[in-house]
Amino acid sequence: MKFIKCKQCNDGKYVIRSSEYSNFAGCSNYPKCKSTITIAEYIKKVLEKEGVNIYKWKKQCPKCKEGTNVISYFLNYDLEKYDNAFEMVKNIGIGDVPFIDRILIEKYKNIKLIRSKTINEEYVANVCEHCGCLQGHNYVVDDPHEIYEELIHEKKMEKYLFDNISLEGIFIPYKELNII
Repeated sequence: MKFIKCKQCNDGKYVIRSSEYSNFAGCSNYPKCKSTITIAEYIKKVLEKEGVNIYKWKKQCPKCKEGTNVISYFLNYDLEKYDNAFEMVKNIGIGDVPFIDRILIEKYKNIKLIRSKTINEEYVANVCEHCGCLQGHNYVVDDPHEIYEELIHEKKMEKYLFDNISLEGIFIPYKELNII
């Protein structure tokens, strides 16, 4: 298991803990070391260390019937490698972390900011590479049924790993990391 080193003691690592008020990361050497950081700080440290893994799989477009790529990140899946507490978190993917979504829109042609007249909102989603049709309802990865077994049950997403985006030198806003 990977870990984030404690900023106060030399041999401690942060583990996710809960109190009656909130979740936080505390040093594994508690009570000897009482160092804590917020969950957002913890996630930021992981992202600074690892970057963001991008996963890609094929889906048949419901409109043109061509195979199109679907792209997303799954932060909860990658964070589980640091602490099993993230296993209980819902899928954190496209549409959930705005600064990552902005990077995806710039980098991949099939990730777009979509405006829905029905719900009167904008959101980030995958569109077909061939015809531009929105893939799925709202965020196509709300229910990534094409890869569900590997993502949720088998924990074997390596075959879908497509890219890793380094966040070195990129501002990571804490408020966007308050996702659990």
